Amino acid sequence: MVLSVKLNFIMQSFDKLHNFRRDFIKKNIFFDHVCLGGKNNVIISAPHGVSQIRENKIKLREVGSLTTALFLYNMTGSYLISKTRNNGDDANYDKESDYKKDLLKMIAKNKIRYLLDFHGLNEKREIDINLGTNFGKNIQNAKPQFEDLVAILAKNKFKVTIDSPFTAGERTISGSIKAKIDNIFTLQIEINSGITNRRENYPKYKKLLQILIKWIKGLN
Repeated sequence: MVLSVKLNFIMQSFDKLHNFRRDFIKKNIFFDHVCLGGKNNVIISAPHGVSQIRENKIKLREVGSLTTALFLYNMTGSYLISKTRNNGDDANYDKESDYKKDLLKMIAKNKIRYLLDFHGLNEKREIDINLGTNFGKNIQNAKPQFEDLVAILAKNKFKVTIDSPFTAGERTISGSIKAKIDNIFTLQIEINSGITNRRENYPKYKKLLQILIKWIKGLN
């Protein structure tokens, strides 16, 4: 695990933060996905940090999703699972995948109570963040914590929607894991790539990362 001191330094630079993700992909390019250990009861997921194949059509990687997940993993002591190679599949959409199987094993082995699944929104969308809850089904075990996140994001003037445009239904990682494990909180977090990937919006991205770090640490 990279020391938080070093990551705090990396966070001061737009380029350093994104190069951190690029280096991680290069190091793990021959693996379908990577599972990394943690110290708490939170697991962070990034299934679309590389391109995917969905119904025989290629979909580009969701910009910022792995950068965010990787940084939060290191700063919070959470567990991490992330795609690092396109093997002709879509770990979030496919009903069965090695990614989902390993995620279930990690949750059971480490008594995980919170699953945070990170994705990226097209920058043309007029919202900053979409929180997918499957209309409340996926967050039943920790509604106050969810409401805290929504409140702090709103207080910091982030434009947030819930279950719009994406609901995190039962086919997704969040929905499918919740369907199999009742006593877990799962949340799909979609962040506008205009925030994560535009240099002029980097102060806003750093603010969001700081909010998420504090919130994740408060889950334990």
